[in-house]
Amino acid sequence: MRKTFVAIAAAALLPASTPALSQAQYVPSACKYGYYQNAEGVCVHKPTSVRYKGATALCRDGLYSYATRGPDICANHGGIVRLLQ
Repeated sequence: MRKTFVAIAAAALLPASTPALSQAQYVPSACKYGYYQNAEGVCVHKPTSVRYKGATALCRDGLYSYATRGPDICANHGGIVRLLQ
């Protein structure tokens, strides 16, 4: 009963002209599964916990990065522990 009252009260506070909230639009990636598109539009292997051919660095969180651009290497993964290759 209380949850219903809160929802009704919240709806009553919104102006009638408030547009409905929309969900984020899904944009399919141009890259195949397991890859992401970097800022330059190049498909790069997503970080993995196992080192595969092409890994460029080991990140602080234990994942291997495959990024080739300096700013992208271990971005959002705590920084670089060591560069590979």
